[in-house]
Amino acid sequence: MNRIFRREFTTSIKRLEIYKNTGDFNNLITRSSNKPLLVDWTAEWCPPCKLLAPLLENVSQGNDSKVDLIKIDVDENVELAREYSITSMPTVIAFKSGKPVSKFVGAVNKQQLDSFVEHINKI
Repeated sequence: MNRIFRREFTTSIKRLEIYKNTGDFNNLITRSSNKPLLVDWTAEWCPPCKLLAPLLENVSQGNDSKVDLIKIDVDENVELAREYSITSMPTVIAFKSGKPVSKFVGAVNKQQLDSFVEHINKI
């Protein structure tokens, strides 16, 4: 069973459900036009992913957050990861108006993440 982790937001995207196929994922990113959507491609066994996770969650929480966030387990969504050429984790792709606009690979610190968020909000 393919699964994307579920998380509640108080922003433009309503409560995220489990998406089982590429079509569902594409519908989700298309609906994310109000603010950037960060897609965190991760795996349970990935230590850098575990370091990055709390930073991503902090930057996406609260009514004043500048981004929304979803996490995708690449082991459970192999075809989707292949479609987006995910070869290393963590990989974070930022989407705006349904299109990928920027990405980074590997764990970053808070300052680097804040800079990334500011950058994608100016695009």
